[in-house]
Amino acid sequence: MKNLKPYKEECFEIHKKAVNKKHTGELKSRLELLNPLVENEYKSFDERFSQKELHKLVSNATLYAAKEDLTTLYSYQSSVIKSVRESIRKLQVKTIISTCQNCTIDSANSFDHVLPKSKFPEFIVNPKNLFPCCTTCNSHKLNAISEDGNDVFLNLYLDELPIIQYLFVDVFLDKYSELNFRYYLSNTDNKINSDFFNVINNHYTKLHLFERMRLKSIEYISELETKILTFRHRLSLDTIINDITNATNHDKEAYGHNYWRCILEIALINSPLFIDKYK
Repeated sequence: MKNLKPYKEECFEIHKKAVNKKHTGELKSRLELLNPLVENEYKSFDERFSQKELHKLVSNATLYAAKEDLTTLYSYQSSVIKSVRESIRKLQVKTIISTCQNCTIDSANSFDHVLPKSKFPEFIVNPKNLFPCCTTCNSHKLNAISEDGNDVFLNLYLDELPIIQYLFVDVFLDKYSELNFRYYLSNTDNKINSDFFNVINNHYTKLHLFERMRLKSIEYISELETKILTFRHRLSLDTIINDITNATNHDKEAYGHNYWRCILEIALINSPLFIDKYK
């Protein structure tokens, strides 16, 4: 999981382009009449975005009433959204842009509306409100923004992720004597601000990441086993473990210090339940 860089250009221009793409008619005329009001809301969005306080925005009643019209502006396959998607993609490092950073499990094949389009239709094509993600995370997020005035999910444009480990995994044998895993979070020595750690915990819990990571981990065992067996006939086990450790530490820089697969690899090569069979 890593932070992404947000869109750099004037966001309201995207809204205007989406409106201009509409065929001339009553719908386009209604949308054009809304432009000055939408522009003011974009200014408020930018201000809250810079202050990292998007959850404090309140939906505009007039624009909410025009939700049906405004939602016609968004289509994931429209040329306007494709252009936004490509602009955001070009800002990121290549190692992560194809994977949903909300989960680091599935492909980023959709956009999450940070402020949900059902409540804030005025920001339906706002590039800073569009975060590349997978359809699974998108469906789990639904319309949640905040609880008790606090963010429910991480905003990986704005919330700077700690570079210390907070994701851990236990390796154990299940009742069928098969390797199984339990992922969990721990704020070791309280190095992470408690309020922010609560947001991290909410994010992992509400997106069901612990179970999703567990299932991916079971799939990954055979891949790691193949990696070890490929070199076992000519390298010592200690050398292989050292090489895997070095590669994993390098991957943490590329994919995030709490990337589930890096956490898993270190746990496995340090677990007698997994590594002893190669001795």
